[in-house]
Amino acid sequence: MNQAGEGTMRPEQKTLLTTAFEALGPERVTRGLKATEHTWNDCFLALAIHGEPGALARQLDRRWRREHFVSTLLGVRVQVVNEVVRAWDQDEGTFRALAAEWLELNRAAAPTEAEVGA
Repeated sequence: MNQAGEGTMRPEQKTLLTTAFEALGPERVTRGLKATEHTWNDCFLALAIHGEPGALARQLDRRWRREHFVSTLLGVRVQVVNEVVRAWDQDEGTFRALAAEWLELNRAAAPTEAEVGA
């Protein structure tokens, strides 16, 4: 933590989280940020992937290696999922700030319907 009590993130952590955000896309990242809990029932990834509490947890009930299953769902390395879980659980404020920054940049870069249809 820095002097203000806020977490700081190493560049490699940011890269892993950004990879997750890119795999999820803006709509699912936004949905995931509605999460307030830290279990597979209702964490960031649970809401981002399925949009409702409990749906991901039901899929994971029969899984031994949950992070590996989620990495397959997203098409990313398991290290990416591990970093999302770690950051959400241990430094949620910094995680939310990075996600908000990523969303701002990606919404601005995404073409609007008017531009696509032009």
